[in-house]
Amino acid sequence: MSSEQPVPRGRRVYGADIGIILLDTDLPRPVGDLANARTLEFPVHYAPTVGAPARHVVENEASGLLDDFLATGRRLIDLGVRALVTCCGFLAIFQRELASALPVPVATSSLLQIPLVLQLLQPDQQVAVLTIDRTALTAAHFDGVGVTGALRERVQVLGLEHTEHLYPVLMKGDGPLEVERAGAEVVHACRQAVAVAPEVGAFVFECTNLPPYAQAVREATDRPVWDAVSLVRWLQQGMNS
Repeated sequence: MSSEQPVPRGRRVYGADIGIILLDTDLPRPVGDLANARTLEFPVHYAPTVGAPARHVVENEASGLLDDFLATGRRLIDLGVRALVTCCGFLAIFQRELASALPVPVATSSLLQIPLVLQLLQPDQQVAVLTIDRTALTAAHFDGVGVTGALRERVQVLGLEHTEHLYPVLMKGDGPLEVERAGAEVVHACRQAVAVAPEVGAFVFECTNLPPYAQAVREATDRPVWDAVSLVRWLQQGMNS
C-alpha cells in the first residue's frame, strides 16, 4: 500500500507556491533578475499588471494602481499560489494595503529586509539602500515596510539615476541591456558609498533588476548584499511543503 498522502483539491496549477506580480513592462531581464524564470531554483507563477508601467510606479508612487495590483494578486491566488511578491521594490508603498486585503502572505519589496539586516550589524553601522532613483524613494515607501524612527536614521539611500547606461535602459526604454556595463555602474556606485561612508555595513538592493550584480558588489566592497531574490527564497522556505 502506498504511503503517499492524498493530493487535495483547490488549486488551478500545482507545484508553485510563490506568485510574482509584474509591472506592465518589457524590460530586458538577464538571469538573476527576479522576472527571469531561470533565476530561481523553484517554480513560480508570473502575472503582469496591465496599465502599471515602471515609470509611473517609481515616479508617481503608483498612484491609482492599488486595485490593479490587488486584481493581479487575486489572479495568482486563483492559480494556487500560497504567497505573493511584487516585481518592483517601490510597491513597498502598498505593503500594508496588499497584505491586509489578500489572504496569503505578501512581500512587496526587498526593503522589508532592512530591519532584520540592521539587527545583524553593529549599532554604529548603517545599511545602504541602492535604488534606481534616489529622489523617488520617499518616507512613504519606508513607512510602508516599517522602517521608521531610529531604524530610518541608520539607512542611507544611493541612486542610479545618473548612470549613463542602466537608468536609461530601465526607465526610458533605451536599447538593449549590456550586462557587464550595467554591472560596472552598480559596482562603482557601491564602491563610492563605502569609500565615503565606511560605516556602511551592508547593502539592500531595492530594485528587482539589480540582483544580477549582487555578487560583484559583495566581492568589490566586502559587504553582504540582500535583494529581491534573497527575499523570495526566504519566503519560499516558509511556504515549502
